[in-house]
Amino acid sequence: MRNPWLSRYSLVTFSFGRQAEIDGLEQNPLPLDALVVPRSSPLNIPDVLVLHPLGAATSHPQYVAAKAGNPNAAVALSRDLVTPEIVEVVRAAIGVREATLVPVLAVEQCGRNMIPLAVAIRLARALGMVTTQEIIQTAKANRSAKSALDRVFAHAYFGGEVEAGKSYILIDDTLTQGGTFAALADHIARNGGTVVGAIALTGKQYSARLRLSGELLEQLRTKHGDAEDAFRSATGYGFAELTESEARALVRYKPAQSVRATIFAQRDARRR
Repeated sequence: MRNPWLSRYSLVTFSFGRQAEIDGLEQNPLPLDALVVPRSSPLNIPDVLVLHPLGAATSHPQYVAAKAGNPNAAVALSRDLVTPEIVEVVRAAIGVREATLVPVLAVEQCGRNMIPLAVAIRLARALGMVTTQEIIQTAKANRSAKSALDRVFAHAYFGGEVEAGKSYILIDDTLTQGGTFAALADHIARNGGTVVGAIALTGKQYSARLRLSGELLEQLRTKHGDAEDAFRSATGYGFAELTESEARALVRYKPAQSVRATIFAQRDARRR
């Protein structure tokens, strides 16, 4: 797979904040059936380390530009939010380990989001770690404007080289339901790597737990168990592969009939 983050973008140029040539990554034209199922097994990764409350990045004056692909804006934002104090929080959380930082490299509605890469580079320099740009999101998920229910069905897909036996720590700018982390972690695990941590620049603390609890899975199956086969037909995986926040959204969403209607509608759309 051609990696536009490497072929069209110089990490050296980015690191020193000089003008870089940025052009958009087109949405993967492959139909859904041609893409690898985004999750193949239940999540088994540590809780996400959330560095700031949700909104800390969006209120930054450089946020819009950084989200749209401006590297200088992303460097400025990461410098202000990944302070020396925050670096020490990360150091204390991950301990001393050899792991590669994996930023979520994705093209969103407004452009190529440079914030995760900027955060990863800043942390890597401060902690003496390395960052990879080999793994990229291969299709747009377009989750930002979706409801909690619709986000469950807005899948992220990843591709790129994973070194078998290597440990990885995931980096993203925002954590809501954890679906992006789940898909990225599955891609790494499927190809022989191990996810030993995940860091979100901002997010909701109650979404930090990604691993689905048995209690919540039981609640979900009690409420919508007869729709799980349809859910599996729509997504390629069952309820057990959901994140804690995704499952919570399905359990709590009102009216409950909307959840069932959406599941069956997504199944029918997949069949067409």
